[in-house]
Amino acid sequence: MTRDDDDAAPLTTLRDSPTSVRDPSATRLRTVDQAQASDNARAEFAAGSVINNRFELLTLVGRGGMGMVFSALDRRKVEARDPNPNVAVKILNSSFQHHPDAFVALQREASKAQSLAHPNIATVFDFDRDGENVFITMELLRGRSLEDVIRGARNRGFERKTALPVIRGIAEGLSYAHRKGIVHSDLKPANIFLVENGIPKILDFGIARAVPSAAIAGPKDQFDAGTLGAYTESYATEEMVRGTDPAPADDIYALGIIAYELLAGKHPYGGKTAAAARLAGLVPAPIRSLRRREWQTLARALAFDRARRPRDATEFLRLFFGATQLRNALIAATLVLALASGYLWYQNYRQSGPAVAFEDLPAAVQQQIRTDFADGDKAWAFYKREGMTDGLYVSLNKFAEAYSLHRGDREAVRGLKRVADESLKRARNDPSGLRDTARTLAESSDFLKTYPPVAEALDR
Repeated sequence: MTRDDDDAAPLTTLRDSPTSVRDPSATRLRTVDQAQASDNARAEFAAGSVINNRFELLTLVGRGGMGMVFSALDRRKVEARDPNPNVAVKILNSSFQHHPDAFVALQREASKAQSLAHPNIATVFDFDRDGENVFITMELLRGRSLEDVIRGARNRGFERKTALPVIRGIAEGLSYAHRKGIVHSDLKPANIFLVENGIPKILDFGIARAVPSAAIAGPKDQFDAGTLGAYTESYATEEMVRGTDPAPADDIYALGIIAYELLAGKHPYGGKTAAAARLAGLVPAPIRSLRRREWQTLARALAFDRARRPRDATEFLRLFFGATQLRNALIAATLVLALASGYLWYQNYRQSGPAVAFEDLPAAVQQQIRTDFADGDKAWAFYKREGMTDGLYVSLNKFAEAYSLHRGDREAVRGLKRVADESLKRARNDPSGLRDTARTLAESSDFLKTYPPVAEALDR
């Protein structure tokens, strides 16, 4: 399958794009009265408004089924001289403020999302209220909505080397949530955001409920996901529409549709609901760029019957991206040789050190570097604990940013080498993508451009 060179641009060139948490897709029970109430709320909150004597609203960046999202300045962070004082504030629509289950729904969104600390899930900070106004604060994301990205490649799609990392990131975020007993229940491109480094982040676990399981004790939720009409029909399973208890396999159906849209540039069932597609006897056309194992897995994800789909995102990852034991053994042997060739060079590089001492840098630069180191180590620890690959790339970006501020910094070199070695090790699971991974590493910093294992992968 061939693609024009500019097809991949929306996924790889995300600089200076506006923050967005939009949810324009039609949802059930979206009425004119709700839309009018949302417009009234929009008029009530404007740039300069202050929520809870703390959050100064800057601009309206999105509006979804349950609320509006503003970029905001956290005055407490400003007072503490935090280098990143901006946050996103999601305010409950006035129409839902008077719904008997609205407060419960929003509180559930905050509490569930707060428990999902993963690089592929948007971080939620807090849940609070100011008078009658209920709101959530979360990280402010810079990049593009996946919905906008897919729309830009309609009927064309993207090459596998561009689409597969996004599919993997979404699946890894879901896998983490599924292991904690949480189903998203409204997964769609509008609820996925590509940040500036291309990493996908899943938004809005607002209608997710704990997966019924003998391993997870506690009463069944009284709030039903369909009460506020929160799911989107073209990505929902028949089980969801019937009101069946949610299961991870429901998210896999939506993931399958998103993956198909990324690769083919169109919905596998022409935008029809699962019930309408089944009735019409529709069958998704195979995607030629996928290998047989990959297509078989995607076809299972798109199955109308829950029992035919991979049971959760962890199984989807294993089936779609799996590698054999023999290949892993060959990869390990190659890695040992690569690391040995670079060891003496690295030792010599460490001894040279930076041209300017850390203490001689401006105070603000020193603080930013310390913050990058802390964030990089935190992402690395998350990767080691959870085994999720995007933790590697978050760590890579943080140490690369620190290195750009202080070239030759030994701590930055340590973090870059650690992440590069692990990234190359994992990339060798897919030899066809090894060079792309090495190129990504080499573009991260001057250090990695000259690091022997990276150079060796580029020369393959």
